[in-house]
Amino acid sequence: MHITSKIKINTNIVGLVALSLAIIIPLSGCVATEKKLTKDQFLTKEPVLNKQLSQEDFAFPSRPPKLSLGQTVFTQNCATCHTASSMTYDKIKDTRPIDTYLMLTRGDHGHPTFPKLTRDQRWEAIFYARYLAGGADIKNKDVASIFGSNCAVCHGAKGFADGPLFTGHPAAHELGLAPIKDEFDPPPANFHSYSRMYNRTDDQLVKFISEGVYPSAMPSWLGREDLSKGVVFNESLIRDLVKYVRQFSYEDDLPASSGSSTTSAKPAGKKSKLLSAAIPGAKLSKSEKH
Repeated sequence: MHITSKIKINTNIVGLVALSLAIIIPLSGCVATEKKLTKDQFLTKEPVLNKQLSQEDFAFPSRPPKLSLGQTVFTQNCATCHTASSMTYDKIKDTRPIDTYLMLTRGDHGHPTFPKLTRDQRWEAIFYARYLAGGADIKNKDVASIFGSNCAVCHGAKGFADGPLFTGHPAAHELGLAPIKDEFDPPPANFHSYSRMYNRTDDQLVKFISEGVYPSAMPSWLGREDLSKGVVFNESLIRDLVKYVRQFSYEDDLPASSGSSTTSAKPAGKKSKLLSAAIPGAKLSKSEKH
């Protein structure tokens, strides 16, 4: 009896092992054959842009959106429901431009889709709508000069992340006297990058400027004082800076009086030498000369 019991127990153990292998092997086979997404299958390296988004009817614009063209698209397709008076900054400050694009494409939140509009037309309408809502309304008329003397040293006069402190270009600026080329990891933000500027809300950008971005070289600015300009970096000024740098990622070619209720400080254009004005003796980089 004792020997028979041992045989039965051993038989049961062998059966359990065989059953386990029968289950594990197919599962491990599934894992091994699972397709891994390559970098090319993602729109950007941003973690927020996932597989689902890459499969949607989504694309960044082929060129910087122009507000004048957006005005036309908005008037013909959106103005019937969205009047200028109904557009408020509170509605856009915590909304990513990417989310608005997907709403126009997929019909999120019950919004109608516009399949006949090209991707560029959608982006143009989006930024014109943001413009109407106050996305470019800047209270501090000196914001361009403040950007030039505090931010351009790293981010560049025109926001290309090629400021003299980062690139090592000589400049008559207290920080430019000790360039630390290639020691920024990660490098300064490029405000022309669609994946960066269209994938963040204004509120997020305010937080980044206020608190800094660890472990990058971006410091916290809230409460700092620019003695030469006589200003303190409070929330209002930081909000103005966010609206200012966002304009690098689209083209505001509207007349100064079109739809804006307060000052709209435009970034330095082709003929503007903001870096030279803000940092006397500074030399423009190649991208800033174009």
